Amino acid sequence: MTIDNNTDKHAQQDTALHDLGCPFCALVCDDVSLPVRNGTLLTDKLDCPKAQAGFQLALSHINGTPLINGEASDWDSALNQALHLLDGARLPLFHGLIGDLLDCRAAWSMAARFGGVVDHQEVNTIARNLAVYQDSGWIVTSLGEVRNRADLLIWVGEPIDDELPRLRSKLLEPAERLHTDKPIDILELGPDPLTVIDHTRVLLGQRPLTEPTSAASMLMQRLGDADYPVFAIGHLRGPKAELVLRATSDLVRDINEQRRAALLPLSTGLGDIGAQLSGAWHNGFGIRTSLARGYPIQDLQHFNGQSLLDDGQADLLVWISTLSAAAPPTCEQPQIVFGHPAMHLGDRPPAVFLPVAVPGVHRPGFIHRGDGLRLVPLRGLQSNALPNTTQLVERLITQSSKSVEAC
Repeated sequence: MTIDNNTDKHAQQDTALHDLGCPFCALVCDDVSLPVRNGTLLTDKLDCPKAQAGFQLALSHINGTPLINGEASDWDSALNQALHLLDGARLPLFHGLIGDLLDCRAAWSMAARFGGVVDHQEVNTIARNLAVYQDSGWIVTSLGEVRNRADLLIWVGEPIDDELPRLRSKLLEPAERLHTDKPIDILELGPDPLTVIDHTRVLLGQRPLTEPTSAASMLMQRLGDADYPVFAIGHLRGPKAELVLRATSDLVRDINEQRRAALLPLSTGLGDIGAQLSGAWHNGFGIRTSLARGYPIQDLQHFNGQSLLDDGQADLLVWISTLSAAAPPTCEQPQIVFGHPAMHLGDRPPAVFLPVAVPGVHRPGFIHRGDGLRLVPLRGLQSNALPNTTQLVERLITQSSKSVEAC
């Protein structure tokens, strides 16, 4: 894979490209080094499997051809067909949003112009976090604070090491810490964290509890010995997921009445934080917001993207996925896909497929880290003819005759 001479004039003289932002997991590491040999990027030398797979796939797919119903097309015809579907849609759903900040902003621009609903693939996690935050607020910290200051990390939920391969080396077992030489003490709450958290809140409040679980007693002891405990939220599954998050947030608030503690919700999604924050900047709300009436209406339950598809309320799916080559979900509605050039389209190709540049590889961009507290710049590494999502969306909006009025 040849590097883009216009992106970095000195790259071919280097032995590696240093301090690259990697957009292929929610940690968004900004210290990736990619070896260069004779002007070729050696992706197989990367020590992170997510980075290796993501960079390698994107660098090997740069010749994208738009498709109409699975057949090769030219760009004008494909865009005209996409515009015809958007102008004729009653309630388009702008979904996926597996991309960087620019991809997410493009989705919100389309929703405002064509009057639709915006949601993200990681719908359940984002909506659950939003519900807790909006109802009662919470006290959260950053990845950097945990790495450098926390002395006790309580793991709530299932581990997510597979989704975040460098989590352990960068956060849980860092080589160096800025404010202490002591390692982070790690405690996992096991398969039933709700009972442990509830019992711990009772013990912390010095209220009577006949038979506290041994795990709750141990947690109380470890909390008493810690100066800065942090509760990290991993995978929460099942019907009790929101209850677990609420109880943990309440426990953190209880502890802060006497001393410091914090919550660390760990995102495993690509682009989910960017989708939420760009929506909040755009209209004051975020995901699961409808702009069909010309003004924003957020409903975390009613505007669930999958539900809108399943019950037929949405009549067009616009799927954006520039960081993943996984196929869009199957549905009865026609689909317009702004996708990774290596995307697998399955047995039922979309009505229109528009291959676009991968941020951090084919073009520069920006992406939010999984804790939502840092926007990491991405460099373009390879010259190519792939358009970016924003360019195509601007053309569609300019040529549209549809009018969405407030009512």
